[in-house]
Amino acid sequence: YSIEKKRKVFFVLVDHGIRKNSSKEAQNVKILLKKKKINLIILKNKKKIKKNTQGHAREIRYQLLLNFCKKYRVKFIMTGHHRDDQIETFLIRLSRGSGVQGLSSMNKLTNLNLKTKLFRPLLNEKKQNLIFLAKYYFGKIFKDPSNINQKYLRTKIRNLVKQFEKSGIRHDRVISSINNLASTRDTLNNYIQKVEKTCV
Repeated sequence: YSIEKKRKVFFVLVDHGIRKNSSKEAQNVKILLKKKKINLIILKNKKKIKKNTQGHAREIRYQLLLNFCKKYRVKFIMTGHHRDDQIETFLIRLSRGSGVQGLSSMNKLTNLNLKTKLFRPLLNEKKQNLIFLAKYYFGKIFKDPSNINQKYLRTKIRNLVKQFEKSGIRHDRVISSINNLASTRDTLNNYIQKVEKTCV
């Protein structure tokens, strides 16, 4: 894509510094990508994260990325969010009593500010397929230990999702519900915008 469209692409990893070995792991990823002639830029978080670890880390992560985008005049941030993430997000928001807007889960394209958009091109892809491709191309993958830490709600939800297929709740059906809710959300938003233009 970079060559065909003549676009500059940056590869960026955020080291939150929450775990003891996070910096070493980031360097290992950099070394691995270098073998494929990919220059990885590591953004280091210098703020202490104490409460609401994952939520706070997410805020810091996107702020670091937006600062990077501003510096290098980048218009799009592309992330590796996949289908499994979408299902987890849906269930997390369901557990918090979200309505149509929240249960629509993640959009493929989101405006982060006036100059930068967040693009999630892999939302329809299964995690296991992405792992297969990564192992095939790079020879290995790195696993984040925090993904199995039971103190996080997302980890508990992830373990629950694994039981879905055994219980007869198919993942593709959950995705269909998410897409139906997203369609409802978009319809409501379109009508609200029309009413706003007419009345305000």
